[in-house]
Amino acid sequence: MARPQGHRPLVVGHRGNSGLAPENTAAAFASALAAGADMIETDVRLSADGELFLFHDGTGRRTTNIAEVFPDRADDPITSFTAAQLRRLDAGSWFGEQFRGEPILFFSELPAAVDFSLGINLEIKAPAESPGVEQALAAALAGEADWKRLAQQQPIAVSSFDHASVRAFHEAAPDVAVFQLVDGIPDQALLAGARWLQGVVANHLSLTAESAAAVRALDLGLWAYTVNGAEYTERALDTGLDAVITDFPGTLVERLSAQS
Repeated sequence: MARPQGHRPLVVGHRGNSGLAPENTAAAFASALAAGADMIETDVRLSADGELFLFHDGTGRRTTNIAEVFPDRADDPITSFTAAQLRRLDAGSWFGEQFRGEPILFFSELPAAVDFSLGINLEIKAPAESPGVEQALAAALAGEADWKRLAQQQPIAVSSFDHASVRAFHEAAPDVAVFQLVDGIPDQALLAGARWLQGVVANHLSLTAESAAAVRALDLGLWAYTVNGAEYTERALDTGLDAVITDFPGTLVERLSAQS
């Protein structure tokens, strides 16, 4: 998903509009849409009984009321809970009282939550904790009617820090764009050996003009995460990004509009 030269980068809401609403919830995604984002980024995990759901942390302690609902299991892996148990949790009140009762969102609910109007970057989160998540994700994208409809209208990409997981997903769904997430300077040998990748999603703090040029030389798209604040934004944009992932998509939309 490289952008044509001269076009502004895509604005991607990190876990939705997570600076203003509880992350990875319908409220955050609706807020990102209202803010003018082009896409949202969200995290995909697999429940204990095999349902795909959207959640970042390894446990529910930070962003849910799990300590109240399951006091003896508050620090258990979030993937050890069944879908029915996950649906009992409040994923909004930790962020603000106005979001009380906001549920954990499930994968099948996401197209409607973005009103079929936003592209989506699906990050496979900690795949070792969700065995089989790549195949489950590929099957859902290919088999669920709402996801087929969304794919006809908006870009969909899948990414992970785990290179083996990205490759496993690509083998299961070769027609879906895949990106390698990296925390440091992209490994050129790894990228050169993975010609099936469409791009790299890099930590903006590690990006330099030289490393960006090296990614470009491999004909790969270049995205950056998680870019907040004016100084960081300007520095990231100077590397010629195709997409910028941010907690405050509305602020970035305004900045880019003022520059055009």
